[in-house]
Amino acid sequence: MTKRLAAMLAVLASLAAPAAVAQSTPATVYCVNNRIMVERATMSQMQSGRGHSEICIIGPSFDFQPDGVTWVRQNLRADVGGNCRCR
Repeated sequence: MTKRLAAMLAVLASLAAPAAVAQSTPATVYCVNNRIMVERATMSQMQSGRGHSEICIIGPSFDFQPDGVTWVRQNLRADVGGNCRCR
């Protein structure tokens, strides 16, 4: 393997790493400012940049984000973007 090929493979591997990390974060059902959201973000990431928004977790976490959307429809009888309340 040439040095150039090895360098290109190293660059490609480093580009793929952030995507793998992002996919490893589960999608969680949140209530943000009275709206239902299913996001692949931690609570601290959700709070960052949102100032004094009211944010709470209102459902479980899922490996596959569309499963979270399905859970919202089946258990909250609402759609993502629908109304919710933090208690």
